[in-house]
Amino acid sequence: MQLYEKLVSGDEKLALVGLGYGCMPIAVAFSKKVKVVGFDLNAKKIELYKNGIDPTNEVGNEAVKNCSVEFTADESKLKEVTRKELSCLNVATRC
Repeated sequence: MQLYEKLVSGDEKLALVGLGYGCMPIAVAFSKKVKVVGFDLNAKKIELYKNGIDPTNEVGNEAVKNCSVEFTADESKLKEVTRKELSCLNVATRC
């Protein structure tokens, strides 16, 4: 099964690292179709997201409240993402 199919079927999660102005809208959009783990080192920002508050004002509080992103500052949650997905992330960060 291809990665895309695993994501759409819910067998895999998509991890987005760094929930700032760029990744937060992407995380919310993708969470409408696939399981998303949203990671940021800033634990205070993660708590705001968990409480339905958008500190970036990029997507708005309602979008944060209604999305299914699993917000975390816990690096161990990233281990739920397979090596194949992480290799894709490594390629993407070289751009």
